[in-house]
This record gives sequence, structure tokens and C-alpha cells, in this order.
Amino acid sequence: MNNQSSSTKQQLLQLLKIEKRLTAGELAKRLEVSEMAVRRHLHTLERDGLVQATLVRQAMGRPTNVYELSEKGEERFPQHYKQLTMDLLKELEHVAGAEMLERLFRARTERLKATYERDFQKKTFEQKMKRLLKLQNEQGYMAKVKRDEDGTYHLIAYHCPISEVAKEYHSVCSCEQQLFRQLLDTSEVVLRTCITKGDDRCHYQIKEQTGE
Repeated sequence: MNNQSSSTKQQLLQLLKIEKRLTAGELAKRLEVSEMAVRRHLHTLERDGLVQATLVRQAMGRPTNVYELSEKGEERFPQHYKQLTMDLLKELEHVAGAEMLERLFRARTERLKATYERDFQKKTFEQKMKRLLKLQNEQGYMAKVKRDEDGTYHLIAYHCPISEVAKEYHSVCSCEQQLFRQLLDTSEVVLRTCITKGDDRCHYQIKEQTGE
């Protein structure tokens, strides 16, 4: 029964991927199941954040919900962005050389600094660490921060969204480290462990600049 339920949900997702926007009644007709069963599955998919509903007014009768895939639902289907990124970087390296890639990564770091540095100005070091943590989690790093009694911070990330690129081009990690130093206004940023080197997490040890 569970396998049948999962199969129906997958068929619903596939139909919405192809047709883009359908009502529960239209989905029921295509799947040749009851509208009540479709609504039950749609409720589960909506709860899981895979589909979203929009109330649409009809020429006659009451408004009805039209369903479509959410961004999370779209991500359930195969994506090849990582491979495309790697292919483009390798082609750029082949055409323009390794130095051009280094310049590209450094330019990205400067752009990110310009984007976020205002959020870090006029803040205590603790506030800066909290802002950095929020920024990392917004970008999918699954990070957390610990603070020792001596004031040393440990920024730990359990996921690296750019690991495929960083494994091939290690300067990506050093650029990220430099970005942290600039945003936090401290040179005391040390990368202790790194996912791209086979560790199970990225661990940055960070201290506030003493001014010595």
C-alpha cells in the first residue's frame, strides 16, 4: 500500500512537471483515480513543500485550487548544474590558463565582500559571528557556531554546496577563508578540517583581532 501511495505521488509530481499547472480534478482524470485520493496526496505533497496551490477564480462556480511544483519540488528532478559548472571552469582553464581562474575566484570573493560587508559594520565580534552563521546557513552549509571560554569561536559546517568545485580547485577554500577574515575584520581565521580533503566537516577556528 505504501509503495502504491509513493508511486501515485511520484506520478502527480511528474504530471505537474510536464503540464505545469493542474487542478485536483484534472490530475484525477489523468491518473484515473478518485479526486478524493488525489486531494489526499496533494495535501501531503503540499505539507512537504513539494507543491503549492493558487486559488483561481472561475467564470462560473466557486474558485478552485490550481497546483504546481514548488522550487523544492523542481529540485526532485535531475539537475546537471554542478557538471555544467565544472565543464565551464575546465574549459576556461584550458582556454585562458590557471591564472585566469585564480583571478575569477578572487573577483568572486571581492564581489561577495562588497555585497555583505555593510551587514558586518558597527557590530560586536559576537554579532558578526552570528551574522556569518546566518549567511552560511542561508547558502546551505548546515553550519553552527561554538564559543570557548577563552573567546575562541568554532564555525562548523556539515555540508559544502560548492564541494565539487572546491575539490578540483582548492583556491576556492582559501578565497572563502579570506572572505571570512575580511568580513570579521580579523586575521585569526584558521581552517582546521575540510570536507574537500576527506573530513566529515569544515571547521574554522576564529578569534577576534587583539590589535597586538
